[in-house]
Amino acid sequence: MNLNEIVQILKREKQPVITVFGDFCLDKYLYVDPKKDELSLETGLTAYQITHKKNHAGAGGTITNNLLALGAKVYTIGIVGNDGEGFELLKCLKKEGADVSLMVHTDERNTATYIKPMRVVKDQVTEMNRFDIKNFTATPMNIQKHLLENLEKVLHISDAIIISDQYIEKDCAAITEYVQKNLSELAGKYKDIIWYVDSRSDIYKFKNMILKCNHKEIAQVFKVDDKTVNTDVALGYSKKLYEKNGEPIYVTLGEFGSVVYDGLHSYKIPAFKITGEIDVVGAGDAFNAGIIFAMTKGADYQQAALVGNAASSIVIKKIGQTGTANLDEVIYLLGEGSK
Repeated sequence: MNLNEIVQILKREKQPVITVFGDFCLDKYLYVDPKKDELSLETGLTAYQITHKKNHAGAGGTITNNLLALGAKVYTIGIVGNDGEGFELLKCLKKEGADVSLMVHTDERNTATYIKPMRVVKDQVTEMNRFDIKNFTATPMNIQKHLLENLEKVLHISDAIIISDQYIEKDCAAITEYVQKNLSELAGKYKDIIWYVDSRSDIYKFKNMILKCNHKEIAQVFKVDDKTVNTDVALGYSKKLYEKNGEPIYVTLGEFGSVVYDGLHSYKIPAFKITGEIDVVGAGDAFNAGIIFAMTKGADYQQAALVGNAASSIVIKKIGQTGTANLDEVIYLLGEGSK
């Protein structure tokens, strides 16, 4: 690929309008100083002392943050509970510049939250056991319909729709079976919009849109050991998914890069060389943002995949945070940084 051509595509003046729809969460990092550990008088257990905390928007929020860092205008549509975590999630999204006016507020749902205690010893930061706040009952139908109604409000101004399907609990989050079927129908109707979905467990159910999964997720679809999924195997499964969906398929493979099958051509996209410590949290979301941002600028499927790889390789070097890759960083990596 001509890297200079990709850089020039990314530099085009048009600001894309991209809607991120689906599952959002709060990533809440709590930094623990082991020198301040206390013994609880009530329980006899160690009480960890938190010296500071950092909040980030996660899942669809991480995609949003990366899109904003690249230069897109972003609308967010998801569920936010009327709770403290919801307040913090909206604060994070608004701080980065997202339009959160179409988020669905409710007393009937918890704001999904990943609480991540981080133990700090000298310069080493280690993540302890995580605490997750999720929902384990069915999402009320009025909320599902409200999400879809809000999406229809921005279809006429969106260059692309990215669907974030994060949770595996059936019908308990934003992407229920009802919502998924309606999204597939809308994608078939509004073909001038780029539709793209990243689904953790149900990628094969979506129709009329670009599909993205990682090697473990595609292995789950075809019920094979994920350790057997190399680039050739991933392309083979991509072709099978294409036969059902008829739209391009992206599969990420960590240090081995990614692959894409567009119905006519198969591409193996190499990863960028990374040295030192890494943190893979948010890498897939950065990949999603890079691909769609590039496509809205005019990149083809192969070029967009390289931009996605670049974005994810930047993010994994940002330790102990749900990081983002901005446009200058991506352009540098594609230019001087790739030499």
